[in-house]
Amino acid sequence: MPAQLTTEALAIVLVLLALAPAITSANEAPSTVPDPLSLEQALRFAATHPRVIAAEQDAGAEAAEPETPESGAGASASASVSPPGLPRAQPLYLGCHTVAFSGARSNDAERDVAWSALLSSADAQRLEIMQRFYDVLLADLSFARDNEAMAVAFIQFDRAEAREELGQFSPLRTAELQADYQLIRRQRAASEAAQRVTRALLATALGHPTSLPRQLLTPAPEAPEDALPELDAVVAAALEQNAAVEALMRGRSQAEQALVRMAVRERALELLTRLELLEVIAEQARSESDWRDLKLDESRTLYELEAKADLGFSMSQQTKARRDEQEIAFCRALTRAELDALQGLEP
Repeated sequence: MPAQLTTEALAIVLVLLALAPAITSANEAPSTVPDPLSLEQALRFAATHPRVIAAEQDAGAEAAEPETPESGAGASASASVSPPGLPRAQPLYLGCHTVAFSGARSNDAERDVAWSALLSSADAQRLEIMQRFYDVLLADLSFARDNEAMAVAFIQFDRAEAREELGQFSPLRTAELQADYQLIRRQRAASEAAQRVTRALLATALGHPTSLPRQLLTPAPEAPEDALPELDAVVAAALEQNAAVEALMRGRSQAEQALVRMAVRERALELLTRLELLEVIAEQARSESDWRDLKLDESRTLYELEAKADLGFSMSQQTKARRDEQEIAFCRALTRAELDALQGLEP
């Protein structure tokens, strides 16, 4: 009997050893950037990013130093702040504050990025990776949109040239269509360049600046969201559970602590309001996409009957509508993650 138990125990150990690499790889960042790359895989790189490691090292060094009246408050407050370094570049496409508050002033860079001083360096890095990931997907969708639009514009210009030779089109109209084509061609070139730039920004956010990911896997649509939490509940959670907010409050005067609380409340209000607006915008984008689908079906039928030849234009408009719909979905997911991070939950 003891020999049998020993054999069974040995078998269990062997199974666990076989599973160990898989268990480790599920929680740790890979040594190289996978291709294709999923969002889940990308987020694992946050913990090993130089920004996060440097911030943790600085926090550890400050915690080890004896506290003095001159340095105690400042050291405690700076424990969660990333060390000085190169600032993060702005995303090229995804600016969720601008998308939601379309009537507000443009180029509100601070509100359009997912990271903030109210978050730990690790949470800020995860949110940056998420935003960069979505930015690459939007760059690919934008290129597809502009590529189709350029094809349509070229066909129109090419036909105009042929009809001009037959005396059926004026040189002025042909020149106008050529100008339109060149403008869209220029936009397509910019979109193609943005594909490389957004990938470079994502690679830097992953901590592997020379490993530009070629193919990204679009995340599956999220399950229907629960009701949004109340503002006071979000603020309370942030003050109780967010380590970065706790570090900002520690050792501060009452007036300084009040400023931190106000900053937390302001950020929570903006995120909750943005999510409410994005829900409305998502309905509009969905309606636009549905209409473009129907319009494409109509154009395809007319094209087959040789009654109308705007099939290419309808296809390009459908691609644009789907790109816009995807942008809203990315913003909703990213803003939800920002709200979680503010409350001390892992985004």
